[in-house]
Amino acid sequence: MGEYYKIRGKDIYTDTLGEESSPALLFIHGGPGGIGVVDFIKYQGDRLSKNFKVIAPEQRGVWRSEAILEEEHISLEDIVKDFEELRKKLHINKWSLLSHSFGGYLAVLYANLYPNSIEYMIYECPSFDFSLSERSMLNKAAKELIKLGNLSLAQKYFKALGEITDYKEINRLLMKALNELGANCNNFMWFGNDKQIIDRIAMNAKDLWNKSTNTRIKLLKDWRIYNDVFNGLSNVNKPSLLIKGKYDPVTCEVQMTEFINRVPDKQVVTFNFSGHYVRIEEPDKYCEVITNYIYNKMKYV
Repeated sequence: MGEYYKIRGKDIYTDTLGEESSPALLFIHGGPGGIGVVDFIKYQGDRLSKNFKVIAPEQRGVWRSEAILEEEHISLEDIVKDFEELRKKLHINKWSLLSHSFGGYLAVLYANLYPNSIEYMIYECPSFDFSLSERSMLNKAAKELIKLGNLSLAQKYFKALGEITDYKEINRLLMKALNELGANCNNFMWFGNDKQIIDRIAMNAKDLWNKSTNTRIKLLKDWRIYNDVFNGLSNVNKPSLLIKGKYDPVTCEVQMTEFINRVPDKQVVTFNFSGHYVRIEEPDKYCEVITNYIYNKMKYV
C-alpha cells in the first residue's frame, strides 16, 4: 500500500507491504532518479512481503515523491537522512537494507552514518564507484555497437578506454555511445529478450520521468558521486550479501574484488540468467536467496 509521509519537509511516497511482525526490509532504489520503486513492487512486492515487512520509498524528488524545486539543493546525505527519519516515523527499531545499483552507494553511506539502525546489507548489482561502472558500461556499449555492425566506432571507444583516465571524459563518451545506440541503448543492461521493461514504465509517465531527471541532474552536478565508497565499505560491519547478474555491466570485477576484500562477513550469489535487473529477470530465485540469507542469519543471532 502506498502513502505519503512528510519527511524533513518533503512528501515522500512510500510503499509498505507485509506483516508488522515480520523482519523489516528497506528497499533503496537506484538512479539517481529513475522510476522509483514501481518495478520493484511489481516484481518483488508480493513475493518478499510474505516473509518481510517491506518498506519501499521513492527518494526525494523522484517519481511520485515531492519534487525538488529549481532553487533547492539536494545532497546524498539528504536522501540518507530521509531513510533514517522514515524508520523513526514507522517505529522500526532496525531494518535490513536491500539496495540496487546507485542504491548500493547510498546503502554504504547509510550504514556509515547510522550503523545501529541496520541488521543486514543486501546489494543487488551495486555501484560503489560510478567511474568504474561507467568504464565497464562503455566497454559493453562498444560491444553492442559491434553487434549492430559498427566496428570502427566501437574500436574508437576501446581505444579511448585504454588511453583515457579522466572520469568526466569517460562519462561524456558513454553518453555519446548510448546516443549512438539509440533504441538499443539498454540492450547490454539485460539478459532476456525483453529489454524495454523499464523504458515502458518511463514512457507512460513522462512528467514523473522529467521530475526524476531534474533530481538526477542536481545530484550529479558537482561530480561528488564519482568518489568511490570503498573505505566506507570497509567500515560496514554487517553481514552482507551481494547479488550479481552474470551479464550486469555495473558491478565490474574491480568492485567485486573490493567488496570481497573489504567486507568480513560476506556472501556473493551470481544469477546466470540476469543482467542489471536481477529482481525482474529471475524474480523467484531472487526472493528465495534473500529470504534464506536473512532467515539463516537470524537463526544464529
